[in-house]
Formats: sequence, C-alpha cells, structure tokens
Amino acid sequence: MVVKGLYVIENYPFPDFKELESRGLTHVFYSDSFLLNNYNTCKNNVNALIDEMKGTKLKLHININAFKASDQSSLVDPNNMDHRNKLQTAITQLLSDIPKIDGIIFDDFHWHMWSGYDVDQQSNILAEFAKQIATAIHGIDSSNKLSASILWTSPTIHLTAAEVDYVIPKIYPSNSSGTALSTSIKKVLDEIDNNAKMVVNLITYDPSVKLIPRSLSDIYNEISTVIKINGANYCLYASPWSPYGLGFPLEDYSFIEVNVNLSLVSQHKTISEKSSRIITISFLDQNNNPLSDNLLSTIVGKYKITDQSTGKVIKDFTNFIPDNSIYELNLSSEDNRIINPDVSQENHIITVSAVYGDGKIENEELSVTIMNLTGIN
Repeated sequence: MVVKGLYVIENYPFPDFKELESRGLTHVFYSDSFLLNNYNTCKNNVNALIDEMKGTKLKLHININAFKASDQSSLVDPNNMDHRNKLQTAITQLLSDIPKIDGIIFDDFHWHMWSGYDVDQQSNILAEFAKQIATAIHGIDSSNKLSASILWTSPTIHLTAAEVDYVIPKIYPSNSSGTALSTSIKKVLDEIDNNAKMVVNLITYDPSVKLIPRSLSDIYNEISTVIKINGANYCLYASPWSPYGLGFPLEDYSFIEVNVNLSLVSQHKTISEKSSRIITISFLDQNNNPLSDNLLSTIVGKYKITDQSTGKVIKDFTNFIPDNSIYELNLSSEDNRIINPDVSQENHIITVSAVYGDGKIENEELSVTIMNLTGIN
C-alpha cells in the first residue's frame, strides 16, 4: 500500500480533505494528546474529524505521544506494566468505539529520559512495548496498523521495526546535521532490514523562523528523493503550515518539464479599464502534450499584476490550483483598474509562476494594455 500522508493537529482548522485526496493524499495522521487525560474529548475530536473526512476514502491513523502529554507531564513509563496496560486499554477502547480508525501511530517512540539501561536493554523494552500494543490492536481488527515515528538516528529503531507495521522515521534538516536526505533514508532502510515498511516523515515548516512554511521547491525535492529510494511512501508533518493545494506525487518527475502558455480568451490585449477578462493558462509537457493527472495534481500556481511603467504592484501574488491542463483564470474589474488617471492607457504585466513535479518552477508573463475611460468610477 502506498502511504502519502498529512498530519493534522487538534485545535487547528482542517484542510479541504476532498481537494487534497484529489491531489493524491491517501492517509491522515491526527495528533491527539487527550487519550489518557480526557477520553471523551479525544473521542469527540476524532468523530468531528471523521465528519470532516466524509465523502473520501482517506485512511485515518491516530497519532499518540506514548510517553509525553502536550503539557510535558509523563504519561507512560515503558518499564511500568500498569502504565502500558492503561495505554493499551485506552487504545483498544478507542478502536472499538470508532471502527473507522485504521491505525495507531506512536510519536517519538524512542528512549527518552529513563536512566540505568544500556542500548540493548532500551531496544528490547521498546520492542516488547510495541509488540504488546500491536497484538492488542490487531486482535480488534487484523487490518489495523501500528506505526512508530522515531528519530532516524535512534539506536532502538531496528528491534522496534520488527514489531510494527510501519516505521516512520523523522528526517528533518534540523536533526540531520547536514547529512543528505538520500543518505539518511538508506541508513534507516539498512537498520530496519525489511522488518517493516518505511514511511518517511518530512517537515513542512522551518521551526527556526517561527513556523514559516518551507518553500514548495524544497518539499517537492525531498518527496522526489524519497520516491527514488523508497517509493511513494511519505507523510508531511505540521499540516497547518503546509501551503494549501500541495500535491502528493506518486512518481518522480525529475525528467519532465512543464511549459506555461498565457493568452486572453478574447484574443484582444487591449482592455477597457475596470472590465473583467479571462486568461487561459495552458500547461503542457516538453512534448507539447497535456499533463497527466498525477503531474497536474502537483502544480501550485500563483499570479500577480504589475504596472510596467512604475513597477507598482496592482495585485500581489495570489495562489490558484489548476484542475485541468487548460485553466481559466478570472481577472476582476479591480484587477484591470487604471493606476495613473492622467494617462490614456497603461501597460500591465501579468506574471504567472507554477511550482510542479519535484520542485521545478516555470514562469511566464503576459502584457496587456488597459485603456483609460472617461467617467468610470
């Protein structure tokens, strides 16, 4: 099974799941911190999410921090069977109450602060813990999946991988110390030794700059690297900061180019001020063929309008999501307004930029003339 996932987090607005499914999304990972603190809140939140996902075939996995609550209070000591059994009981109750849940993912499932154990002992304890939970959730429904999200450098990853359905290593620029993504992925594959399927966890924002989204180019290039080495098995972390409309590629598009052609539907480049117009944006590959649906689903476009003589921005970059290789962009009367009332006409530049495939960018411009009319308010 291919996993192209996205994390959503409690108390943040949900994205348009139908739209994202159309762009390739297959799995939703919901981050919860209420399971042991307030079961009813957890249950209600999950049901609300399921309502938002109606009309899709997306798989839902509940992401639980097995060891820490959101307020950093300790939840589970992996050496304490009472703690482990309490968590197992809560998980099995949730799966029984909400059969639409497809799996459980343990977040940060590596050794934290418990002292007095060497690496081999740590690995064995975590593996036993994972096995206990896996047995319990598979007993409810054999199709339920248990995943473990682990730092890719964790020395306990090998034995944990043998007990879970998916290993989801966190491979971020901030925890890789300059190690190339391709090297990190290969190292983890060697560590898990085919004991579990690997789904690479990629980050969509830069925590060093207050959660500003990373560039689409960076994200797409990382996805492309994952696909080349591990197939289309990845999930994007921190979805509230992920740019809306991001595609979820199934294949590597490194060797495909997209060309952007712009034209006015009316075929006249002279527009009476404050008139509405439609621009046709054609997306074609290097062979002048329409794009495949999969490649089209990766495109995120934006456009802006600038006055050529003054450089003044009439409309700053605005995103759009093409649903076809020929996309019609509506220019409003406000888009086609005159900036300088003392001239008879203005030349406006419409700039279209599209990020696609593995992070490539294609830019194109169209020049139009706006006629200054008398008495138009």
